Amino acid sequence: MITTFSMSTYKVGLKANPNELDPRVPVLMWSTCAYTIQSIERLLMDEEKSLFGSLPCRQDDCLSSLTRFSSACWTAAPVTTTHTHFIRLLAGVAALVPDSQVENTPCILDIDMFHLLVYSVLSYSSVHSLDQSGRSVVDSAHLHLLHLVTVAHLVQILLTSTTEEVCMDQDSGGSEEEELTCQLYNLLRKHLGRWCCHPGVRQTLQGGGVIVRFPRESNRLIELPEDYSVLINQASSFTCPRSGGDKSRAPTLCLVCGCMLCSQSYCCQTEVDGEDVGACTAHTFTCGAGLGLFLRVRESQVLFVAGKTKGCFYPPPYLDDYGETDQGLKRGNPLHLCAERYRKIERLWRQHGIAEVIGHAQEANQTLVAIDWQHL
Repeated sequence: MITTFSMSTYKVGLKANPNELDPRVPVLMWSTCAYTIQSIERLLMDEEKSLFGSLPCRQDDCLSSLTRFSSACWTAAPVTTTHTHFIRLLAGVAALVPDSQVENTPCILDIDMFHLLVYSVLSYSSVHSLDQSGRSVVDSAHLHLLHLVTVAHLVQILLTSTTEEVCMDQDSGGSEEEELTCQLYNLLRKHLGRWCCHPGVRQTLQGGGVIVRFPRESNRLIELPEDYSVLINQASSFTCPRSGGDKSRAPTLCLVCGCMLCSQSYCCQTEVDGEDVGACTAHTFTCGAGLGLFLRVRESQVLFVAGKTKGCFYPPPYLDDYGETDQGLKRGNPLHLCAERYRKIERLWRQHGIAEVIGHAQEANQTLVAIDWQHL
């Protein structure tokens, strides 16, 4: 069972044929476990629920099984491979304490600390010895790893924070507690010189690259205007990028990045993997790894696309004064954004439920199967 699951993770993650001897197999298992926990934690945070005790029994059992599978996946891989990964991860953990005498140490701002923690803890099982009774030897290695990675994450937050974000203006006359917090923040920043000496950290802090703020925020769909007429005006001024300024017949808004596309038109077709596809389908491979969410502005209709051959239409988040949608804009009533409907669409996207919605829709309505989704 462990081998089957690890091969499935390998096949889906790398889009390659199964290979049990590939050294990346355990890494993909650990990555799957870490990403799943992060995604669930973010979803529960947005719903203002606690991490433990808020999941349904089915999801809780699934997460527990995934964690146990990931911790035991080293049994399905060569022991030397897992030991090599653990040594490299241990070197990465050691690099969290910078040393000027060691070359090619990773930059602390380039490390996902939670993934590093999960990788280190799970790979530690492969080198965890057993006593003569067959019971696991209890040690505090996991606790030490947790403490070290937590401190490193706090360093990331301090390095990528600005004084203005933490401290108040001196002329604003804040409370004594705020002043002490500002002094503590400045003191800690002064003692981060060892990490700031790393070339990658120095270059990033001096504006040499994009600064990723910690703690990182989860991705969200774009903000939509409350009045639908704003989108109508935006679409009416949109011109086809390949037709010399001609108006687009089907302007479509990507809900992930906010890009306006010329959909359902031969002029904007591009070639993807040797096949001509429409602007929306081509955009999904650069914006959403083959999956996309779009708003067809002139039809007031949401479009879900998965790959080149699957898609469906979904009720839009805009309603009239009677609480009804107006797909096709046939009635012409003023439409306003329904925040709850839009949050539902965003929740589907963040829970990776778009493909499932498309599958259910095509099973219920066979006419959707016959649509050439790749031309949209």
